[in-house]
Amino acid sequence: MVNGVRIFARGVNWIPDDVLPSRVSPERYRTRLTQAAEANIDLVRIWGGGIYEDDAFYDICDELGLMVWQDFLFACAAYPEEQPLRGEIEAEARDNVVRLMPHPSLVLWNGNNENLWGFRDWEWEEALASDSWGEGYYLGILPRIVAELDPTRPYTAGSPWSGSWDHHPNDPRHGTHHSWEVWNRQDYAEYRADVPRFCAEFGWQAPPALATLRRALPGEDLAPDSPGMLHHQKAEDGNGKLDRGIERHFGLPENDFDRWHYLAQVVQARAVAAGIEHWRSHWPVCAGTVVWQLNDCWPVSSWAAIDGDGRLKPLYHELRRVYADRVLSLVPVEEDPVLALDNQSGTTWNTAVTLRRLDADGTVLKETVLALEAQARTVVRLVVPSSLLPEAGSSKELLVADADGLRAVYLPVYDKEFAYPEPVYDVLIEPHAEGGAVDVVVTARTLVRDLLLQADRLSPAAAADRGLVTLLPGEEARITVTGWTGDDPELVRAALFSVGAA
Repeated sequence: MVNGVRIFARGVNWIPDDVLPSRVSPERYRTRLTQAAEANIDLVRIWGGGIYEDDAFYDICDELGLMVWQDFLFACAAYPEEQPLRGEIEAEARDNVVRLMPHPSLVLWNGNNENLWGFRDWEWEEALASDSWGEGYYLGILPRIVAELDPTRPYTAGSPWSGSWDHHPNDPRHGTHHSWEVWNRQDYAEYRADVPRFCAEFGWQAPPALATLRRALPGEDLAPDSPGMLHHQKAEDGNGKLDRGIERHFGLPENDFDRWHYLAQVVQARAVAAGIEHWRSHWPVCAGTVVWQLNDCWPVSSWAAIDGDGRLKPLYHELRRVYADRVLSLVPVEEDPVLALDNQSGTTWNTAVTLRRLDADGTVLKETVLALEAQARTVVRLVVPSSLLPEAGSSKELLVADADGLRAVYLPVYDKEFAYPEPVYDVLIEPHAEGGAVDVVVTARTLVRDLLLQADRLSPAAAADRGLVTLLPGEEARITVTGWTGDDPELVRAALFSVGAA
């Protein structure tokens, strides 16, 4: 609750922004946190495996209105509770609570990351025998310090944590929940299998931008399993998980790194969006999501939305969409989609939703317009009329919902089974009068699914203001590119990717 108003927390996990923290200047903090605010993020969790950040971090969060969830610095490990470590830990905690408590952005103290869960599920109990492991910190010392020095702020013993040992520490029905089975073992559709009360960690990997890879791996013949790429992949079986995600939805491209790179980023964006759209549609049962992760500290394949060189992945733009005050989505429930209007704004959302059942060639098979109203901070869920649903298992029909410039798309089959036409589109470049930027105008002649302009392929300094966009025949997308002022449409075409391309 903020000022007595219940909200859906739109969060991200934060890790140190550089492997050498002294290189993170106040200006860099401002850039990264401004990017967070511009993506409609309102909560930043400082992860317990990182550091207590510089005062500048909290000052900027105060200014931008970003809520800060602060972990005490314990993560994924057992910590002895005997002296002298015990005294050092208490001194460090007292120092930082006193330092940070004046900041209005600070909203939560959290005892640790995954240690209570680890004790229960990761075979620690037998290995530790009767040794201390940190429970006394999380359930004893730290809450006492917070109660003494910062009594107006809440404290939770850990993330995940279900409030007491009466429930499993990672029970989605209680407290905070970390959802990692999906990335590690399942299709991202499995995010829709449950509705946690608060999902404090979940995510999906993708490689960084091509320009970031070129800088970090100069001269390397890039491939998913080339030496430099593997060195910059530290997740257990990380590339295997990336490949399985791509294969499940698109099929793996053979000997085509550019295509693999694009599809990996599409899957990352879709996976995170699938979770957020589903959980937001069940607000207030689910009261928030904290994506793993916003930023990165080196040029690595990871879960980050902003890569180690500060370039925005498609996931960043997708976060801006699904964390907006108003979200339109088609959320699959069992076999059929449910139309959801999530209005987290403070005013009523009156809108006309156009639902179209389309053939892959763009032919409208059925269309209707629904006048809908979502009160402030409510969710409207509506069963899609059966006449508008694509035929079950159809490889040629899709459902598209549009309202107030928002779009949701539903296919009854995986993309690799859908009869996408070969994408055809026109490209026009319009320079800005003041210089320094151009608009790339793409006009679709066919269905074009998840079109992406990878602007860093035009110039390492270039950036686009949009991520994935789906166009129907005759529709136009205007993409503003800064840091590049070229006029070669063919160069732009080489930087454009879409799902339907061969």
